[in-house]
Amino acid sequence: MPMLEQPEGRRPHAPPRILALICLALCSAPLPADEPSPAPDTAPVALGLPDLQGRNRELADFGGKVLLVNFWASWCAPCVAEMAGLQRLADATGGQPFEVIGINVGETKGRARTAAQRLGLRFTVLLDNDSERFRHWGASVLPTTYLIDGQGRVRQVWQGPLDWDGIDVETLLAATLTGEPPPIPDQ
Repeated sequence: MPMLEQPEGRRPHAPPRILALICLALCSAPLPADEPSPAPDTAPVALGLPDLQGRNRELADFGGKVLLVNFWASWCAPCVAEMAGLQRLADATGGQPFEVIGINVGETKGRARTAAQRLGLRFTVLLDNDSERFRHWGASVLPTTYLIDGQGRVRQVWQGPLDWDGIDVETLLAATLTGEPPPIPDQ
């Protein structure tokens, strides 16, 4: 097939990989978060991912805490937009049985580390380089956030970015521990 020359002053078309990333970013635009999606009370989820220091982390490493697990990527604008709120939520939970975990999807360790440093993330960041956990957990949109109870079961799922500054951690913990629907953060 002959190559077509670009008219002078015109840029060549974006490579397919760039177009795929743009499409994925557009597909991860905020979805209505009127209600979290209740998750079936199933067996505990698997974690088994390395952190930024290279240590493999399992659910047992978090000692039965309630976990807010957020799947994100540095190129995903909605993901980046909610990171400051997630960090403030993590900071507000000192001494409580609660922890925020960010799972970086499909990026290299170096890119994830640079993004975490740039965003000032101090909560645990895990690496899902091949996106296997993202798929295994049934996620299809970035960001997607899961609320995991102390036994490792998914209790709620949110798709799209949320305003984590509007959440009361005490109420969230109480709801998770009693099985009640948690309070809903605003978009």
